[in-house]
Amino acid sequence: MSFQPFDISPNPASESKRPRFSAFRFGSFSSTSRRPSQAPPAYSPDDKLATRNQLHVKVLHWMRIAIASITLLVSIVILACAASALRTYTSTRYHAEWVLPLWPSTVDLRPTHALIASGVILAIASIFYLIAALAPTPLRSTRPLNLTFTILAFLSLFITIFTTVFANTINARLSNTTQAGTLASWTCKWQGFGSVAPGRFAEICTTSIAALDLVILMIVIESFSVLLAGWGWWVGARVRKEAAGGKGEVTQV
Repeated sequence: MSFQPFDISPNPASESKRPRFSAFRFGSFSSTSRRPSQAPPAYSPDDKLATRNQLHVKVLHWMRIAIASITLLVSIVILACAASALRTYTSTRYHAEWVLPLWPSTVDLRPTHALIASGVILAIASIFYLIAALAPTPLRSTRPLNLTFTILAFLSLFITIFTTVFANTINARLSNTTQAGTLASWTCKWQGFGSVAPGRFAEICTTSIAALDLVILMIVIESFSVLLAGWGWWVGARVRKEAAGGKGEVTQV
């Protein structure tokens, strides 16, 4: 009996029936069972420009509201100071304690009236813009809001400049005469006399000068408002150009 060596070489027939697994098939299986992830879209320069415009719109919107709020507060203080000086003058014009009259024969009240009028107009303009910018009104869009702020800014600047020049001119003209005077020019002459000055002259002088100084401060504030108005038109033009290119639309500028 002869021994036959065992043939361990692979049988081609059996080898063809055996399932084959390869790295390629595993990769193809995993790729077909799960959708490949998609990369996020690129952030184009147009998107950066749109984001920058949106930021400019928000900053401009809240800066205008802040300026309008400051103008409203300062105008109320101007109105209160001028009205207080006028009321004090009315109550001390004929005082029984003094034998001689406290006031000259002619008291020019036009500077005080101008201060009161400017305070009222500035307060109304500020309230009007705050309503237009915050309330859901037809003015709360690009061009109407720009136009409203621009008109109110130039109007307020003109009023403050006119009031300052008008009041200081009359006060300077009547400061060196003893026959006439304004509330500020006449009462401030008594500064430094201590107890000799009438009791409420110091109060009238202080409130009158405070109102004049606040109007001068308003010139600076309203000049900044005019600059904001110009910036608003520039931002509005950029936003309209962006909207025309199909990048979006902004309703507040």
